[in-house]
Amino acid sequence: MVVCGQARNSLAASLRGGPIWPVPIATSRATLVPWGDEQHVWVVEEHGARIVDRQGNTTHERGSWLAAGFRVVSLIQTPIPGRAWVLTSAHPAEGPANQARLYLVEAGQGSVTGRVVLEAEKLMQFRQQFFRSPDDVYPSSLPLEPLEPHQQLWVIMNRSGSDLISVIDAEGNTTRAIPLSALDSSGEDPYVWWQVLPLGKEPIAWLKAGQQLFFLDTRTRSEQWRPLLSGQGRFWVVPGPDGWRSWVMAEVHPPGSNISRRQLYTVDPRAPPGTRPALLLRGTSIQQLVASADGSRAWVAGSLRAAGEGGLHLIDIHGNALLPGGPLFKGQRVLIYRTPTDRLWALTQSGGVFLLDAKGRLLAGQEGLLSWLVQEEGGLRKFVTFPVGAEDLLVSACLESASKVIHLKHQADRIEAVTLLQGTKASVRGVEPDGTGAWLQTEHDGTLSFVSLEASHGLAAHPVMKGTEVSIVIPTGERMGGWLQTGSASFATVPLEKMGATLKLQGGELRVEPGGNVTVEGRLNLRAPLRKDEAGSVDLRWPVSFQADKLAGRLEVTLWDKGRADPLVASVTRQYAPGTPPPKLNWYMDERSFGARPLKIVFLYQDAAGTQAKLEMSDVLFHAPLIEQVWFRTTLACLLATLLFVLPLVLLPRQRLTQRWIPFLGWSANVLGGSGLLLAGMASTWRIHFPSFVGVLFLELLVGLALGLVSPAAFRLLASARPFWWMVPMALGLPSTRRHIQAEYMAHVGRKVEAWRHQANDERYISLPAHFREGMTHASPMTSAPSPLTYLALEKPEERIIRFLTTRDGGNVLIESPGGRGKSALLREVVQRMLSDFMEDPCKPLPVLCDGRGHTLEQIVFQALASNPLPKDIHEVLLLRGDYVLVVDGLTESALSPESLREFLDGRYGHCVRLLLTSRPHLGFRQVVEGSRRWMIAEPRRLDDKTLGRFVATYAPGRHGKAEERLAACRGADGTYLPILVRLALLFGHDSGEGIAALYEAAFRGLLRRQGVSGGEDTELLAWAGDFCLRTYWTQGIRSLRYRNAPEQEQMQKLLHAGLLVPEDADVTPGQHPGQVRFFHDSMQSYLTARGLFTRVHAELTWDLLWRAAADPLFRTDSSELDSEADSELFQMCLQVFGPEEKLQRELRRQLLEWATLHDEDLSKRDILNTVPENKRVHLDALLHTGTGLSPGSVLRAAVFVCQEDLVSLGTLYMRLGQRLWPWHQPEPGEWSMELEPGTRPGTH
Repeated sequence: MVVCGQARNSLAASLRGGPIWPVPIATSRATLVPWGDEQHVWVVEEHGARIVDRQGNTTHERGSWLAAGFRVVSLIQTPIPGRAWVLTSAHPAEGPANQARLYLVEAGQGSVTGRVVLEAEKLMQFRQQFFRSPDDVYPSSLPLEPLEPHQQLWVIMNRSGSDLISVIDAEGNTTRAIPLSALDSSGEDPYVWWQVLPLGKEPIAWLKAGQQLFFLDTRTRSEQWRPLLSGQGRFWVVPGPDGWRSWVMAEVHPPGSNISRRQLYTVDPRAPPGTRPALLLRGTSIQQLVASADGSRAWVAGSLRAAGEGGLHLIDIHGNALLPGGPLFKGQRVLIYRTPTDRLWALTQSGGVFLLDAKGRLLAGQEGLLSWLVQEEGGLRKFVTFPVGAEDLLVSACLESASKVIHLKHQADRIEAVTLLQGTKASVRGVEPDGTGAWLQTEHDGTLSFVSLEASHGLAAHPVMKGTEVSIVIPTGERMGGWLQTGSASFATVPLEKMGATLKLQGGELRVEPGGNVTVEGRLNLRAPLRKDEAGSVDLRWPVSFQADKLAGRLEVTLWDKGRADPLVASVTRQYAPGTPPPKLNWYMDERSFGARPLKIVFLYQDAAGTQAKLEMSDVLFHAPLIEQVWFRTTLACLLATLLFVLPLVLLPRQRLTQRWIPFLGWSANVLGGSGLLLAGMASTWRIHFPSFVGVLFLELLVGLALGLVSPAAFRLLASARPFWWMVPMALGLPSTRRHIQAEYMAHVGRKVEAWRHQANDERYISLPAHFREGMTHASPMTSAPSPLTYLALEKPEERIIRFLTTRDGGNVLIESPGGRGKSALLREVVQRMLSDFMEDPCKPLPVLCDGRGHTLEQIVFQALASNPLPKDIHEVLLLRGDYVLVVDGLTESALSPESLREFLDGRYGHCVRLLLTSRPHLGFRQVVEGSRRWMIAEPRRLDDKTLGRFVATYAPGRHGKAEERLAACRGADGTYLPILVRLALLFGHDSGEGIAALYEAAFRGLLRRQGVSGGEDTELLAWAGDFCLRTYWTQGIRSLRYRNAPEQEQMQKLLHAGLLVPEDADVTPGQHPGQVRFFHDSMQSYLTARGLFTRVHAELTWDLLWRAAADPLFRTDSSELDSEADSELFQMCLQVFGPEEKLQRELRRQLLEWATLHDEDLSKRDILNTVPENKRVHLDALLHTGTGLSPGSVLRAAVFVCQEDLVSLGTLYMRLGQRLWPWHQPEPGEWSMELEPGTRPGTH
């Protein structure tokens, strides 16, 4: 609809919007019942009922007829408009217990009046049988709340423990009550399922009481009422031509069959007692029964169940077939519906649609018209039919895959089928009586729409409500008029012409009057605010009193200019709920210059009940005053700011140019930089063009910015000023600037890597194979991640890791392996190559070397970036942008915990920053890394015979003969070599004896002698180092050693100069004392600790401290590869150091046999079997097979017997079993520390 209105200032505007506006008539749950004249409706609530007309006006208030303590149960309309029966019951919390009343109410003078016509302890209405779909196909379903007027009201009441059936007419008269005991009925079925079919206006009716059918005539006196049909169920009664004799469809269960079927009978209530009902159609199975308009004939749809033949029959009251050619559509299931003109629609299971006349002649039809719909699961059984006008039909198909509504229309000799609301799942909520339209609701968003069924309107759909479940729509008789009942509120629909709206601005007011007139008072200006002194400056005017606050109403008004790239010009939202702030009009016009223009104004109202209505006005002229122009305001602001710059320059003393300008520029940068956010807020408030304003203020500082691109120092200085802060990340996005600014930090990282390599005894990197495992973790727990991929990369490990860290689909990398395999060497090579790649392509990420001494990764990241003089805010942006790769070497030796690593990955940087980590095998760190989005676990392989040659050629090109012989000591049981041992053998093997312990001793002495330490002194230092490790690592389990201010700094300094100790901080300058140090490799510290232990206890009879070396959790985290099955590096070193071997074997065997006796009840056979080395389990199984019922202690003795000849196997058994028994360990005197009192230990174990 378009309506033009003329305002006082000659405004011409067009008005359009949704043609249907819902007006609330109840803001809480209510039931709507037609009044009987299509002009009014009952609004039934718990405390009464009132009457509302079709415009939403309350014409009759609910009155005071309802007694206190009672609540309304249901309302049933009588044949007299404005008069109804109301069933009430006592409120459980307020009224008298076990009391119910029936009122007769009617419209009085402005209110509803009522009187009690029946009172009992309990009252319940019998639902009436109505001839509508789908009840005629499924007669056992409980009918909905009654909407049609009733001639009488049949109720069952309870008085003094007796159940009585009574009938009340429209005048409130009650007929003689029939005791329920007078019915020859078992009464097993609940009364709520009983139904009646009254005949005419007299108090007579068919009563369907469970599996029995009665005919009740309350005018006669009878002591016993016998059922006319019994033992059946699911009755459907259709009166014949005389109104008495009727067709009855009943469901039966044949003897010996589990399949029920429906049969058709003729029942005459006037027949003599004992007369059996006549079985029609030879007892064939039927599905549906529909009578003709005059009741002389009946259409019967056959069933295919229970050997039925389907088809369509036409019979008279005697069961005679009236179709000369026999049943139609034989062999098919048929769904039928009779029109008000006595024609019959027939829908077949093959999808055919046919229209027949009253005698069964075909008027129109088409086979397969709905075949696409009936093929869905359920087919015709899911169809519900609705009459449309005189002959049309709506079919609602509630199928599993889709809910469709089809309009079937008879056109001459053909039938048209049109799907309403094509492409959506919909259901029917109401149909106009004249067939001009239907009310449909979609399933996906709950939108209720009126769909026009007239050809002139082309099936147009008009949305009315959204997001709510509509129960019913009661048409008013006017086009697109109706009353709507939802779960939370009820509505009446009004046309657009009756709506109004108001928009009040300072200087002008826009009004939309009912009838479509648009007027303007005053002048509407662009950027004008709302009138602050009026609460209704933004409002809709409804034709009735409308309490929008109870429905949490929300009115949004938007202004649009179709000539702009962004057409939204302004918006304001008004919340009707109490306590909400007043509305504020927000303008979005940032043009520096604009003029008067026509705008479109849209009023959009929504509330919690689902109301959604729109009102649009086009071509509303808005003016543009000069003071509101952005260019004018910006010019004034720039002039004022220029004066603030010029005046200080004029007043400054005459000095050299640089001396006069540089301090002022610095002052300007600091002052304006600190207030940048304030200026931005002021610019938004004053509506000035902020970029132009800032450009004028900082024009002279652009020179400083240019200098910053040339000088890194100047760049960092400007980066601290707020006006330039946002430009720094953009500048660092340029490759040349990025390389130039980060060059100093790159050199710092490179020096640090070289220092690490030097501290590792001039480490040289050799690319060795590695095992890789990759995976990913999806964000949604409902999505399963693919299985991790494990492989041996053909390309070099460092290249594969760099590619994974720097490509878009990469992620975090954890290099994990036991000590001595070259984790750190691989990490340093990756960092070195990333630095080289950054020099070639500055777009790649830059590695950041993090010290693991902090407790949170975020803390140590910013500590590592402290050497980069860019501000912390800039680093945060670069981290979020993914410009850095964070590198942490030695997680298990650091202060970081798996929880702190997980917090970082789950925090703000975890999704954008890549991590490169190394760790000894640690389940916690591995699980955290594998929980990230993309991850890779790299495990360097041990040296084999193929890679050993390259390794030896790199470290010892000359291949000293004796050193080469010592490589045999480095060879493991599986034929592989540990890189750290091979390095020591190549460097110092020519001076060592046989065995791994001799190799470490030679390395210790060799490094000292390179610094000029004599042979006698290195022996003293070796003994001191063993004793020192006993007092530090053995006592505390901490790898790091305090150096600065240490009491024994003199000896530590010699080890530091020799390279046996290295600073934890690689940034220590020459001559500076490091704060903390550690041995160049953890295995050296483990060796010295084992040597110190042996020195102290070698002469003792027993070596009980071996249990702690093997099982204490302080040492179990340091897994070793001196033996492939070792778990404690310290214990493995003890096996290498302690001797002689015979005594060591005897001691291990002694303790194991002692455990077999002491812990027989603490161990299980499975525990012991799991601790036996794999290569000894076959022998043990064969030994145990000979005996039955062995105790755990006996099994342990057998395991000791199997392993006792092999020190490695015996040591593995001892270590694993010791770890299981560690909770029962009792410290021996002096075990924890060689200097503390017996039985004491620092800290808590």
